[in-house]
Amino acid sequence: MDVDKTPIRKHGLVGLLCTPRTDAPAPGVLLVGGSEGGRHDQDAMVLAAEGFTVLALSYFADRGLTRVLVDIPLELFSRGLDLLESVSEGRTLGMTGGSRGGEAALLVAAHDHRVGAVASIAGSGVVTQGIDYGAGLLPQILRREVASWTLGGERLPYLPYGNLDEIDRLVAATEPVPLGVAFPPVPTDPDELERVSIPVERISGKVLSICGDEDRMWPSDAYTRVAVNRLAAHDRAGDIEHVVLTGVGHPIAGPSGPPFTSTLSPGPGVTFEMGGSPHANTAGRAEAWRRTVEFFRRELSPDLP
Repeated sequence: MDVDKTPIRKHGLVGLLCTPRTDAPAPGVLLVGGSEGGRHDQDAMVLAAEGFTVLALSYFADRGLTRVLVDIPLELFSRGLDLLESVSEGRTLGMTGGSRGGEAALLVAAHDHRVGAVASIAGSGVVTQGIDYGAGLLPQILRREVASWTLGGERLPYLPYGNLDEIDRLVAATEPVPLGVAFPPVPTDPDELERVSIPVERISGKVLSICGDEDRMWPSDAYTRVAVNRLAAHDRAGDIEHVVLTGVGHPIAGPSGPPFTSTLSPGPGVTFEMGGSPHANTAGRAEAWRRTVEFFRRELSPDLP
């Protein structure tokens, strides 16, 4: 299916609107990236070709936006939903994001009732610390405690990084860094867990979460199970499908592309170890995309074939 592409730079939004050339209703989906920043135009075009109106939205590290993942207002995403609502057809809107974008997707869906279907890929059910890339190299970045998100002008509480001595050791040894060692376990103290958990029980529709069980960038499975457990505690266990892909690492967001040839990825003065294997990650990415498209077809456009 052919897709029309319209750059968006208005109302504080930076993105690309992808509209399929079809007479059929094309429900809207907001698509965001992760800690790499910028926008994912190719992902949006591929998803639009499946029959959706897709807005690839930048929230940092793009022209006219902040360079860091710090104090990002959730209202920015809601303005993106405003735009989608005005140009798409459907009974509700969808949102998807990978990694930190998966965290953002759950947060936005919990605070904006227009999101009736949310897909969090290698994401998190807890709010995690921000990333100030201007602080220096990785050890300095992790030690700079900043919030990722704000709502109504207030910073959202977050789970801070930890185990930084081990990060220092890995960096000094010039070894690949599995960033997951800097993310602490899920809090066992009920008050602390409540403080940093995303209130997913407020989401108005269904949730799809997909993680790899060998994700070494952060504990996406453990963090997302916080959302699973929270929904179950509110008698909504049936509203989330949590898929764990065996032997798969972190890079599973987005459509199929060239096969992975490595599990490494560049970082700020370091090389990150993403986990899994090239073959498993390639297959996992394809499986996650297939499930995401099927999920949005089912929840946003049940009449589509």
